[in-house]
Amino acid sequence: MIVDPVVLELAGLVRAGIPASEARTSLSGRLEGMHETQRRQFEVIWAVAEQSGGPIADAMNNLSRTFTLAERHRRQIELAFAGPRATAKLVNLLPVACLGLAQCFGLNPIGAIATKPLASICFAVGLGLLVLGRFWSQRILAKTEVSETDPAIFIEAVRFALVAGLPIAQAIHLTTDIFHRLMPEFNLVDSVCEVNGFAELNRDRGASLLALLDSASQIRREGQQHLEATKVAKLSVKLMMPLGLITLPAFILCTVAPIAIGLLASK
Repeated sequence: MIVDPVVLELAGLVRAGIPASEARTSLSGRLEGMHETQRRQFEVIWAVAEQSGGPIADAMNNLSRTFTLAERHRRQIELAFAGPRATAKLVNLLPVACLGLAQCFGLNPIGAIATKPLASICFAVGLGLLVLGRFWSQRILAKTEVSETDPAIFIEAVRFALVAGLPIAQAIHLTTDIFHRLMPEFNLVDSVCEVNGFAELNRDRGASLLALLDSASQIRREGQQHLEATKVAKLSVKLMMPLGLITLPAFILCTVAPIAIGLLASK
């Protein structure tokens, strides 16, 4: 996911005096070309700003800043991913490279695979294990992918509705309805409970509701970033499981066994 500055440009057009709907129409092609997750978050914030009557330029500026921070974190995670991904690819290519080298040195493992049933069986089993090991490695990598949804998007939307002048109950109701319509997969239960808790603190203790929402947004984002960084840090250890249990035995069956069988048969 690459961040397109179109949201920031939209905010600039609105701030320059162009009506929001006209500014959006002029950038509609690029807005539609945004990544699906970004586009849906944009639609949520746009709907909240439009229905609450708040300044759309400010909403777009905040959303653009959120996208930029998320993209910076994603790039850091991608750099951390590079090592484990390269290791997984290299391990899967090793048997092919070793077979080629052995054939070049005259050990003729390919000939043994083609003519010796035992070598053929070893190679077929090893090849199956390699496919299984690759599938396992890809599953581990896929589970460690970075989430592209801002965990604080609901809190940010409620905050903006409050800034626009809505009462807290109305702001929560409006935002919840928009999320049900545009992002139904988003888990609202925890977010709604958290915001209601902040509303009670505001009523009982007089605590600043906007400050509480700002802190909650920061904590949620930092918590998700820490969780993702921890997953990546454990990735190398997890990848050792398919490497040790499947890939190394597959390497032996695909390369060492045919070479040994070929050498024994030639004597």
